Amino acid sequence: MARPTNRLSARAVQTTVKQGYHADGAGLYLLVGPTGAKSWVLRYQRDGRRREMGLGSTGAVTLQEARASALEQRKMLVAGKDPISARRVARSAGATFAEAADAYITSHRSGWKNDAQAEQWIQSLRDYGPNRSIPITEVDTRVVMSCLVPVWEAKTVTATRVRGRIERVLDWAKVHGMREGENPARWRGHLENLLPKPSKVSKPQHHAAMPYGDTPAFMITLAQRDARSRRALRFTILTAARTEEVTGADWSEFDLKAKLWTIPASRMKGGRQHVVPLAHAALNILDALPRSEPPFSLSENAMLYLLQKVPPKGLGLPFTVHGFRSSFRDWAAETTSFPHEVVEMALAHAIRNKAEAAYRRGQLIEKRTLLMNAWADYIAGEAQLTDPVKS
Repeated sequence: MARPTNRLSARAVQTTVKQGYHADGAGLYLLVGPTGAKSWVLRYQRDGRRREMGLGSTGAVTLQEARASALEQRKMLVAGKDPISARRVARSAGATFAEAADAYITSHRSGWKNDAQAEQWIQSLRDYGPNRSIPITEVDTRVVMSCLVPVWEAKTVTATRVRGRIERVLDWAKVHGMREGENPARWRGHLENLLPKPSKVSKPQHHAAMPYGDTPAFMITLAQRDARSRRALRFTILTAARTEEVTGADWSEFDLKAKLWTIPASRMKGGRQHVVPLAHAALNILDALPRSEPPFSLSENAMLYLLQKVPPKGLGLPFTVHGFRSSFRDWAAETTSFPHEVVEMALAHAIRNKAEAAYRRGQLIEKRTLLMNAWADYIAGEAQLTDPVKS
């Protein structure tokens, strides 16, 4: 005997207040929520799995409209299609990878350390990710592989970051009903069968360092550039800091009167707070910057691009930003009498000996101040004590 349909009346829909599901028949239900809100729900089974599809609130959809909508969904089931999947595809029609990526970045930006992290996402996906205009539903294994294969061995670290970022964007898109199926950027059980392990193709490389004797002339050249990243690079060299420490810096970390930059443990590679004495040349760079935004809010590759890109966009040099830390260390070891521990502390390196605890307690600020001033005098000198704002 067939189950009865059309059991509800317009009056019943209006007056029913009991929380729960109230059947109209053929899988259509009136759902009354904990707050008394009412909506229409279609329940059905597909591939042995029970599913529930919302058809709208009673304030927007009448009883007759809900029945007509439920009938259309049942017809789709008879035709072998899943109504929920079909609706998701329809909603995502026209949605591009760019829209999904931008939405993901916007929704996660507030939880990231700084704006530079968002810029890193944007830049890496623009440079190495899928075509921004491709529909999000068409990003498949072939598309992901076409992004990764050209750089997997030559730029392994970058490629692995891009893969992870594509995976997260696609996961976000699936959760928001923009696509169906498995994630083609997933490593375990998928791409690991198509690409060699990063550890097998990534060869440890030393960061190419400029000879310290060439650094003073380079600082003069750098000061003449108009690129926004030039100040960040000069500041990085003067402080012997890491790229991410500079690009992620916030004004609250600087005590300009005390001439100190305190980098919190959460931003340090070693997980320990690091205090950097600021030489006069470094202070002048900060003085020239507006306070309305972080001092060096740049992408992770901005300074590297300035160094390595072919002129006129860049300087066309074979060195890395990180390599200037080696330049600093070589200069200190070969031309000064500063103790090894002082130099290592300036680089925020761990000191592996029994005196470490004592050094950590004091951080050798006075001696490191002398060291950083000597370094600034050597590479900057009087010609670089100012940093005029350029348009």
